[in-house]
Amino acid sequence: MPLDYFKYPKRWRKEVRPRILARDGNRCRCCRVENHAGGYRDSAGRFHELAEGAAPPAGFRFLRILLNVVHLDHSLVDHSDANLGLMCQQCHVRYDKPVTAAQAAATTKYPGAAQVLDLFHPEPLPAP
Repeated sequence: MPLDYFKYPKRWRKEVRPRILARDGNRCRCCRVENHAGGYRDSAGRFHELAEGAAPPAGFRFLRILLNVVHLDHSLVDHSDANLGLMCQQCHVRYDKPVTAAQAAATTKYPGAAQVLDLFHPEPLPAP
């Protein structure tokens, strides 16, 4: 999902992100993979770095790690350094999973989608 910079401080890209990258040693706080590392993830999700130009084993695809600065409290309100950390995409998804699962369970794409309407009868049909 693209980042909506309107929800972040104006200095996010030029000050905050570089400061958090430097503070966290340019590595994911969970799995310690380095930013911009190239390699592949095995079937267990572990990252294996490859030498420049090397190809991953058959059945795996090459990927480049791009670290995210994440809000540790899952909210875009507190932008303090204590609430920010670096994570690779895989660790970020795992970290946010309990929150996103709860949000997905509480959200319906279309209000009233649970009601099935018949074209010729405006009242809802009984659930199957």
